[in-house]
Order: sequence, then structure tokens, then C-alpha cells
Amino acid sequence: MGVKIKSNDDRIKAAALAVLLIGRDRMARAQPSGMVTAALYEFRNDYDGYKNDHPKRDMAEARDASALTNAARREDYLKLVAAMEALLARIEKNRTEFNSVLELDNYLAFNLKAFD
Repeated sequence: MGVKIKSNDDRIKAAALAVLLIGRDRMARAQPSGMVTAALYEFRNDYDGYKNDHPKRDMAEARDASALTNAARREDYLKLVAAMEALLARIEKNRTEFNSVLELDNYLAFNLKAFD
């Protein structure tokens, strides 16, 4: 039996940042479909590549949409950032716990399905 992932665990924020940073890269390359699930898949299966591609991994960096030159994509990305911040706040407020990283990933993908 694994250890629960509590609402203040860094793994939650790491997964959220990965969705935002990888999602921003996908949008810049005009690959927005399946963004959340694809970002989580890439994060889990190529962590070293993710770390190399994103040496600065914090929320300030994730809020930066300057890499997106298309105004519509930039607006969609900023909506994703706002939705992710609201979701993280809800996890913290409700003290949501997860039994595994798979459950965490499924929770993020389900709650952000409008962006997938």
C-alpha cells in the first residue's frame, strides 16, 4: 500500500506545473488537442526531458504566456492557468488526498477536461 498524497504535497503542484509548462509548449507548436492528458503522459514518462526543457519550474514561469504569439492561443492558455490555480486552491481548501499519482493525474485530467 502506497503513501497517500496529501493536499499540501509537492507532487500535486509539480504535476500542475508540468501540465501548464508542457501545455504551453504544445500550444506554441499548434498541438492543443489532448493537452492535459498528453502533458501528464509526457511528464510521467520523460521526467528527465521535462527537466531539461523547463529548467525554471515555478508558477511565475507558468503564468508567462509570452511564448504564445497567437492571441487566441494565449487567451486559451491564460484560461488554463486560471483554471489550474482554482483547482489547486480547491484541493488545498478541501484537503483532498490521493492514493496514487495515477489518481492525481486522473483528477487533474477530469477537472480540466474542457482544455483537453
